[in-house]
Parts: sequence; C-alpha cells; structure tokens
Amino acid sequence: MREKLWSFDTVVVDLEDRDVIVKLVHERTLAEITVQFRVPESSFNASVQTLRRHAETLAADKILDLASFLDAP
Repeated sequence: MREKLWSFDTVVVDLEDRDVIVKLVHERTLAEITVQFRVPESSFNASVQTLRRHAETLAADKILDLASFLDAP
C-alpha cells in the first residue's frame, strides 16, 4: 500500500474575489506548501464539500505540474 506523504491542512475560499488558498503539509518533514489560485464563478454553484474537493484537486494538479517541470531536463 502506498504511504500518504501529504495532507491538506487548510482550504480558504474568498467568496468576493474568488481566490482560493490551499495549504498542504508533508507528514514526515512537516514542510508546508501553499498554493493560491482563482476559481471561476461557476464553481460557487456547487456545495461547500464539492468546492473544497475541487480546490484540493486543482492544488494537487498545480503541484504535480510544477514537479514535472522541475524534473524535466
């Protein structure tokens, strides 16, 4: 079974500006990564839990994109 190394610590959504801040914490080293981005207004038509999952997924995708960029030769 794959060990979980990162956990979502906080998800903050600014309803007025549509800004999202997601903080992840590494389980072993306690290193923190904060990802900030803006979501489309249509995202607010969903429930709070759906919006949170959407924000966490987008943050994880952005981190993976950055990691693949840094790994590229």
